[in-house]
Amino acid sequence: QLHNETTTGQAVTVELFLTFQLVLCVCASTDERREDNLGSPALSIGLSVAVGHLLGIRYTGCSMNPARSFAPAPGWALLTPLFSPLQVFWVGPLIGAAAASILYNYVLFPQAKTLSERLAILKGCEPEQDWAEREARRRQSVELHSPQTLPRGMSE
Repeated sequence: QLHNETTTGQAVTVELFLTFQLVLCVCASTDERREDNLGSPALSIGLSVAVGHLLGIRYTGCSMNPARSFAPAPGWALLTPLFSPLQVFWVGPLIGAAAASILYNYVLFPQAKTLSERLAILKGCEPEQDWAEREARRRQSVELHSPQTLPRGMSE
């Protein structure tokens, strides 16, 4: 149920932004390709969830997760109109999560793939024949140039 006379559009927007910031935090703190991860991913994700709930609970009750909203819903809820108050907790988080994933993977921290490889993946086709060989060389290069696993500030 929506709170404080929040309209359906406002509720979708709130849920969209709350889920967006959570998924962006999860992507950034658990990405193995990043070398600048400091601290515990669990702590940063937990703080992101806490901030999201503190900001969103006044307006929507703060779902941030379609599964959380779906579990207590009766079976007839699937048949309700698209923008009923219950559907807000499915539409907003799904769009927010997809937007955060696209932003992180294609703008903020893209993978080292050529445009033809990305298009092949989007189409569901096999990339070029030498793709596997180039991927193996890239991984070997990353392994050779990766920093040591020693704690920061310690030298050999």
